[in-house]
Amino acid sequence: MLLEIFIAFTTVILIFLYSSWLIIAALPEKKNVLKKYPKLSVIIPAYNEEKNIRETLQSVLSADYPDRFEILVVDDGSKDRTAEIVKGFAKSTRYSYAAVKLVKGTHQGKAKAVNLAMRYAKGDILAILDADTLIEKDSLKKLVAPFSERNVGAVAATLRVKKSLNPLTWFQHFEYAVSSSWRYIVDKVNGLCIVPGFCAFRKSALGKVGGFKGDTAVEDYDICLHLMKAGYSIKMAPEAIAVTKVPETFSGLVKQRIRWNRGTIQTLRIHSDLLLKRHTIGLYTMPTQIYWFLNAIIYLPVVLYQIISGYLQYFVSYGNAVSFAALAYFLKWFTVFGMVEFIFNVSNGIYAASMINILTIIIFSLSFIFALFSIIKFSGFNIYSIASLLFFFPYYLVTLVIYLFSMVYELVTGDRGEKWEKSL
Repeated sequence: MLLEIFIAFTTVILIFLYSSWLIIAALPEKKNVLKKYPKLSVIIPAYNEEKNIRETLQSVLSADYPDRFEILVVDDGSKDRTAEIVKGFAKSTRYSYAAVKLVKGTHQGKAKAVNLAMRYAKGDILAILDADTLIEKDSLKKLVAPFSERNVGAVAATLRVKKSLNPLTWFQHFEYAVSSSWRYIVDKVNGLCIVPGFCAFRKSALGKVGGFKGDTAVEDYDICLHLMKAGYSIKMAPEAIAVTKVPETFSGLVKQRIRWNRGTIQTLRIHSDLLLKRHTIGLYTMPTQIYWFLNAIIYLPVVLYQIISGYLQYFVSYGNAVSFAALAYFLKWFTVFGMVEFIFNVSNGIYAASMINILTIIIFSLSFIFALFSIIKFSGFNIYSIASLLFFFPYYLVTLVIYLFSMVYELVTGDRGEKWEKSL
């Protein structure tokens, strides 16, 4: 009985979240128009990026921006040829419209690297780009457009995953589309407080809050909340598109997500004074993030119990532990085909039309519609998005396990050190 009550409660919360996202997504999108493009500095923090920095610089130098801009690459104590490659671009006379400069750091992390570049940056707007990320030709123009509003302190771009034959990247491709969709939606209700690996800041706003702090593992989330407290808003430029590399090994993915999740917990703790306050971030965005951690604590054990108990009851106990029927059982659990069959069985009276079953069908339908919206809006239909949509559930369970491990790790260690380590 208690289990059914819990499942119903969490399902109702999910129905509320997905319903609100779909409703907000339907609201008209505001277009920003700049009368004059601002002076721009592009900051690229880099640590051991000799394999990526050349292509990244070429993508920025190929960008269409109406005025001359500068590119500051911060070599944060690299042990490879990163600095040498950047120096080659700095000496080149091919790019009269952009100046490439090398800034030397001492491996203190991304936050300190950006702060170091700020001392030398001449632009009023600072675009920050990860060294393994490429931008599209018009992305810089699109990215600075929301700064036409004087209260805007930061702008988030749309981040896509570089295409690969590695199936692990397919799920991240889909995941990034959903994340962009979520940022797009909360932006419409002034609830955006997270920016990705391609973003921009008003230099004066960063100066007002003392720059990046560097005391969490997710400096982009932390700085946005500091800006919000200082009276600035965070906006999204959905048409400013960048393509990034993602981990192609399971260990790399786990390492990255543990860092992200721990950083989120650290930031929520530092800015707990905002929680449930009278603004969208405190009443909606932050509680939503907390919910996903709580969901991992309770939902994961429940689902694993249902999968394992069903397998033991219907297959192991009958001596069919290894069989095509058992394989079909797991295939249904780990793909959308299982939910399609479930809906068919409920609609035809094979399964009872109980409250739990009805709520389950509703949440599946809403989440599937939201997934389709995310794909259409931010990635487009291709083999990667379709495959990940059909087989996403086991990947989702893995992310829940990482959520749990991250919480335990953060509680045990409490380490806020922010140093770079490659996770690709």
